[in-house]
Amino acid sequence: MATRARKRAMTVLTCAAVVATATSVPASAANPITFAPRVDYSTGNHPEAVIDADLNGDGRPDLVTADRYQWELSVLLGTGGGAFGARIAVNPGEEPTGLAAADFNADGKADLAVTIAGNVAILIGNGNGTFAPAAKFPVSGGSEGIAAGDLNGDGRADVVTSRPDGVTVLLGAGDGTLGAPTDYAAGGYSRGVVLADLDSDTKPDIATGGFFNGTVSVLRGNGDGTFAPATQFPTGANPIDVAAGDFNGDGKTDLATANYGDGTFAVLLGAGNGTFGAPVSQGVGPNPFGVAVADLDMDGDHDLAVAIAGADSVAVLGNGNGTFAPATTLPTGTTPTEVHAADVDVDARPDLVTTNRFADGVSVLRNTTVPDFADVAVTMTATPRFGLLVPALEYTISVRNNGPDTLDTATITAALPARTTVVPGPGCTVANRVLTCTIAPMAMGASTTKTFRIPVGLLTITTYKITATRAASLPADPTASNDSATVTCSVIGIVAATCN
Repeated sequence: MATRARKRAMTVLTCAAVVATATSVPASAANPITFAPRVDYSTGNHPEAVIDADLNGDGRPDLVTADRYQWELSVLLGTGGGAFGARIAVNPGEEPTGLAAADFNADGKADLAVTIAGNVAILIGNGNGTFAPAAKFPVSGGSEGIAAGDLNGDGRADVVTSRPDGVTVLLGAGDGTLGAPTDYAAGGYSRGVVLADLDSDTKPDIATGGFFNGTVSVLRGNGDGTFAPATQFPTGANPIDVAAGDFNGDGKTDLATANYGDGTFAVLLGAGNGTFGAPVSQGVGPNPFGVAVADLDMDGDHDLAVAIAGADSVAVLGNGNGTFAPATTLPTGTTPTEVHAADVDVDARPDLVTTNRFADGVSVLRNTTVPDFADVAVTMTATPRFGLLVPALEYTISVRNNGPDTLDTATITAALPARTTVVPGPGCTVANRVLTCTIAPMAMGASTTKTFRIPVGLLTITTYKITATRAASLPADPTASNDSATVTCSVIGIVAATCN
């Protein structure tokens, strides 16, 4: 899968931004996560991996599985509403195990990269759900997982595969071909391989599990398609899959593993420099096999889905503070291995798809969670204060939560005139011509205000036009019409001023 992570501002001419940020309420306030009953679709024998992509350009997600023992791929074209058509068989080569979608020849159409026996196969998409014959590029034996991304910053899709004793990198030429493989030693066999910025330098890094030594290996990217030697961090017994996300909301990438050998998943919180803390493990069921990351309850933080191969189910867990509490358990087909998060019905809610190894099919679980909504209304006033020791324009930004649910977070941005001194009110700060105000969470019907002042001098003759707007908020704001307010003040020294 391409870069697995299983991740508003306003300007007014020469003005600086004003930012107001709300703090988070406890994650327990999130709505319950609910899913529709599963719908199963047939694939070939022993599906090992599943991805989604729009293969025929109709705006609907399609599914592809790697059917290991049938030596085929199954293409299931989306028909709308999260439903899929009958299986279309595609031949990639022997024993397909891993899948990634990307545009490998820069024609704007989705292509596929597949790990097969001794090779990576590239299948160029025709844009109608069909593919050109596979082109094969040799790799070290035993490659299984695969991810695609731009590893050297040239705008072309590259790939990395996981193998029994490390990972292999192949750089793309942008014409559908891949260069010579480069092997890196790592922790050992893993189905999962992740591309993500793990050290906060904006360059893609690699994380892969070490099934045989109970670690996850991190290889920091140099930005040119090469990687530093692996650093290993302990997980649990037999980590077979790995995914990345920000699990505690600190802006740093964390990792989660499915630990096949001890029935747990583990969370490793990232320090933002490519290192990770001790694993925090939690029992989830027999033989966890796959792990995916998505905001399943739509509360603004990452949740986990773990495929439990020994219990024919997926466990869904969430909290948002780096810990996870069980939310629901979803039945699947027989022996779910990979779990993949994707919005298959295009309703802005992440759904789940599992490969069911011994049922020769996939289970599609549509997310029916009812998201919270909070209508944030923004108003602003300005009042000239010339009777003060320091004459000024005093601005008040009012924020009201019209509901129907509690407001968790919000960002209000505005614009301040350039080369103007700004004095922030209580709870606000100014840095680099940006005023930032923190607003506490608000129940429905509650409101709050933040203030700032612009001092006026004897020779100040100008017009200030300042707009405040809701830039972002959680939960979602259903009404855009009351998101902003504008105040215009005309000033003639300390003699007269009008604001409206």
